[in-house]
Amino acid sequence: MVKHTESTKDLFLKKALLLFAQNGYEAVSVAQIAYDVGCTAPALYKHYSSKQELFDAILDESMKGYQASMERLKLDFENHPEEKEKFINMTEADQIAHAKEMVLSSLHNEWANAFRKLMTVEQFNMSNLAEMYNQRYVFQQYQHYETIFKVLIDAGIYKGTDPYMMAVSFVSPMTVLIGVVGRDSTKEEWALEILERHIKEFNRQYRIK
Repeated sequence: MVKHTESTKDLFLKKALLLFAQNGYEAVSVAQIAYDVGCTAPALYKHYSSKQELFDAILDESMKGYQASMERLKLDFENHPEEKEKFINMTEADQIAHAKEMVLSSLHNEWANAFRKLMTVEQFNMSNLAEMYNQRYVFQQYQHYETIFKVLIDAGIYKGTDPYMMAVSFVSPMTVLIGVVGRDSTKEEWALEILERHIKEFNRQYRIK
C-alpha cells in the first residue's frame, strides 16, 4: 500500500490521465485507477469524490500548465523589443532547430502527450474538450505565428500579404506530424526529416533574406 500524501494525490491524476488517454474516459473505472496507484478505491475517494471530479482536476491541472507555457511564449514585442529582434535574426537553421525542439517537447512530455491523446479521442464525446482542442492545438497556434509573420513581413524578411494564412501553412504540417508520431513513435525520425523539408520549402516560397 502507498502512503497517502499530497504526492499520492498527484499520482492519482497522472495515472488517471494515462488510463483515460489509453482506454477512453468511459472505459476506465475508479477501481482500475486505484489499482494502478497501488491502493483501493475507497482510498482514492478520500482525495476525489468521483471519477468526474478526478477528470475535472486533470483538466484544471492541464489548463494551469498550458496557461503558464503560453505566458512564456507571449509575444509582447512592444514591451520586449529584444524578442522581436530574436525572430528577425533567426536563420533558417535556427527555425528548423526551434521547430524540432517544439515538436519533440510536445511528444516527449508525458503529461502533454497523454492529454493530447485524451482530447483527440474525447473531443467527439465532450463538447468542452472539442472547443479546448480547437483553441489549444489550432487557433492559438495560428494566432501565435500570425503575429510572428507580421513582424517578419514588416522587417522585409518575408514576402506576403496574409500573415494568418502563412501561419496556417506553416503550422498545420507540424500538427499533423505530431499526430502521426503520437500514434506511432517509430515515425519520429521520419517526421523530423519532413519537418525540416517543410520549413525549407516554406522559406523558398516566402523568405526574401
